[in-house]
Amino acid sequence: MNTVIINSIGTATPGASKILSDALKVPQDYILKLLYNAPSILFQKVDENTALKAEDTLRKLGLDVSVHDEEETINLTTELVDVSISFEDVLTLPKVTEQLATFLGCKRTEVLNLLLNEPSIVLGNVSEATALALKKRIEAYVHYSNPQKDLYTILIDSNIKNLELKAVEKQLKTKFEKLGDSYVAEDVSYTNSQWLWRKYQTKNIVKLISQTHQLVKVNLLNFSVENKKHISYLVENVGMPESILKNIQEALPINLFENINRKRAEILIQKAEEIGIEVEIEKDFNFKKHLHITHINNSESVRKILAQFFSKEDLPTKNANEWKSKNAIPSLIARYLFEQLDRIGCNSEII
Repeated sequence: MNTVIINSIGTATPGASKILSDALKVPQDYILKLLYNAPSILFQKVDENTALKAEDTLRKLGLDVSVHDEEETINLTTELVDVSISFEDVLTLPKVTEQLATFLGCKRTEVLNLLLNEPSIVLGNVSEATALALKKRIEAYVHYSNPQKDLYTILIDSNIKNLELKAVEKQLKTKFEKLGDSYVAEDVSYTNSQWLWRKYQTKNIVKLISQTHQLVKVNLLNFSVENKKHISYLVENVGMPESILKNIQEALPINLFENINRKRAEILIQKAEEIGIEVEIEKDFNFKKHLHITHINNSESVRKILAQFFSKEDLPTKNANEWKSKNAIPSLIARYLFEQLDRIGCNSEII
């Protein structure tokens, strides 16, 4: 007798779950769970001919499957993870949104709402195999971690009463730092972060940020233009032309990477510090931004770009030379519009 294992969702779409649900007469939600939590058993104790036919059919749907005989030891142990994405090129936002909608089996507007949260966690409680399958199918960085093993940055609204804040600090055995409109603490365990969330979720004054999925900036503070290792790092890891390094040094400090995954940033910083380059991580907890255009040289093009996310009433007038968004917008949208405006020669900034 044989067992048929779904190893991964592979290249299949969620539509495959409907086909399997109808064929097996089981709820579609059950099939979706098997797909996204793979490896998982689809059939047990079936004859070889049936198992091979099932394998062929499933592979035609795009699933990664395998057949095992009853004497084989099957290990289905898998760690459930949360999955987020970040962009190398923010202009791929529409394409990545479409790719994610196909993978998740939902509308693009639903995917965009997931992406606009920071960090942009698009899947929760799925297997590592699913995260790896997604990695092969979208043009963006994919990050995943077991939330129970992660560390968290905690943001508490600055309106919290001082006595309550002291009680929280005592419970968590940590100190909060006032940054902008929030009190911030880093490296908080999953257990403690969940305690805090349960205590304050109804008041909507606490935000938890998984540090695996957090986006940060990396700033260059100092380097030597005479050091070959420094030159090699900046050319190969950052993509700076060697010919402009002297000009870069005169302009220090400068930003090397924006909106980069924190884990990736820490790896880049470690490599830099090992060879004596001075760098730092900068964390921004202001997740909504204003877009400010200080020089409009093509009113029609600017209005067309902004109309993707702003109503007609909020667009700059046809003869305007300057414009600022009335309301703060998600950082991802601000970055997406900024890059488009930059390409048509506008002087703009995100503030």
